[in-house]
Amino acid sequence: MDKDLSQKIEKIESILGNEKKIAVAYSGGVDSTFLLFIAEKTLGAENVMAITGNSFTIPGREIEFCKKKTAEFGIKHIIVKTKEYLDESYLKNDYLRCYFCKIALFKTIRPYISDGYKLSVGTNAEDEANFKDRPGMKAEKEFNVLSPLKEAGFFKNDIRNASKFFGLDTWDKPQMACLASRIPFGNIVTEEKIKMVERAEDLLKQNGFGEVRVRHYGKLAKIEVPAEQINNLMQYKSLSDIILKIKEIGFKTVAVDIEGMNHSGLNL
Repeated sequence: MDKDLSQKIEKIESILGNEKKIAVAYSGGVDSTFLLFIAEKTLGAENVMAITGNSFTIPGREIEFCKKKTAEFGIKHIIVKTKEYLDESYLKNDYLRCYFCKIALFKTIRPYISDGYKLSVGTNAEDEANFKDRPGMKAEKEFNVLSPLKEAGFFKNDIRNASKFFGLDTWDKPQMACLASRIPFGNIVTEEKIKMVERAEDLLKQNGFGEVRVRHYGKLAKIEVPAEQINNLMQYKSLSDIILKIKEIGFKTVAVDIEGMNHSGLNL
């Protein structure tokens, strides 16, 4: 481990140590898994709890992953059903959708946080550098949520490198944005649309494409994989079968984005 990363780890351990007890909003991603690990390492499992918001926009496989990891860490894990879908401001799916989603999440999980525990999230320094006015971060500030990774100066590669150093199997886990990000801005988010996307993505993952997104454009499904995987997808022997099965889900047309995946998480 290089000196810069070592110093960042020392800093986050100091930040967490000052809080004594931490409740992590846990999604199962690279960032929140590393935060959960380093919190347990610093404070002990008895002083850490994980809370996962279970929404229809979160794939079922990710909820199961959260259960598995918290069990491995020996950390108390609470799963709560979120109801952002009851908020019309969320459903209309504009630029502020993530803000209303985070507000709903924090309101829902707050009653489940044990006394003395500080709610924290896996937002990192790169999130702020790339998108300073990210709506979800606005909600974090309003609820006075701690962002230890961001405060300690961790960028995405730092988190992956540190995760690899400590032997976490999430170090190379593909980046995951909630499934609502597959619905273009201005199109209402519905559970039916989300389930169509989830089924299509699961199908591609089962065929070896670990990092994939399927955008929902009404009757059109647009498949995105990393640029370096496009040729593999186009030449995949079972691609025609995959397209047929995606159409059976309810899409009329299936397209592949030949420019590669958009990693911003924004709805395009």
